[in-house]
Amino acid sequence: MGCDIHLFCEGYLKGRFDKEKKWINIDHWYRQDGWPEYVITEYQGFNYTNLIDGRRDYGLFYLLAGVRGTDEERSYPPIAQAKGLPEQMDSLIKKYYEDFYGYHMDTIPKTEKENIDVHHASYLTLRELKDSGYGKIMPLKGWVHKDKLDEALTAIQNGRKYQTNFIDTKCQNPAFRKGMILREWDGYINLNLTDMIGKMERLKEERNIEYDDEIRIVFWFDN
Repeated sequence: MGCDIHLFCEGYLKGRFDKEKKWINIDHWYRQDGWPEYVITEYQGFNYTNLIDGRRDYGLFYLLAGVRGTDEERSYPPIAQAKGLPEQMDSLIKKYYEDFYGYHMDTIPKTEKENIDVHHASYLTLRELKDSGYGKIMPLKGWVHKDKLDEALTAIQNGRKYQTNFIDTKCQNPAFRKGMILREWDGYINLNLTDMIGKMERLKEERNIEYDDEIRIVFWFDN
């Protein structure tokens, strides 16, 4: 069964009519034309930024929240275990989640807000993403095809972002690493994560957000 992610970006900002800061969506439902946020009913006029291009990337899913993997088979742990949705979040994201899940969040017990189809809801700030080290070049170790690794290392040395796939050292099935060699190198573990951090940095600058703790992703998965 396949697994998909639903991911949104929020900034801790003052809305047009707000006296205090609150978490506001800034990648899907942010309007550039000054329309009041509470009358939005369709997509025209939105400034839309797709942080991950809707990709089904199980390596990314594991790094974000431990989805599609276990620590017995993966050497690089998740940035954080799933935390559930934040208490305060953008009302349109909350409505999207409720419509997708089929329930209003306040009407069901917290322990029952996830099931086999909608699961691992969580949120991570830009600071948490950056502090993990997973978005930049880092020491890696695993089973790789030598030619693919050489290609990746050459690209990185020439200033290009390039990711090579590898089999984790915890993999116990020799059939999965047939024709590969065990190597250590400096490279990117997940370029989708690297690109997402870069896009969040740009959104932070565009919205004049001062701190990395004031911009975050909110996400969940479905099967």
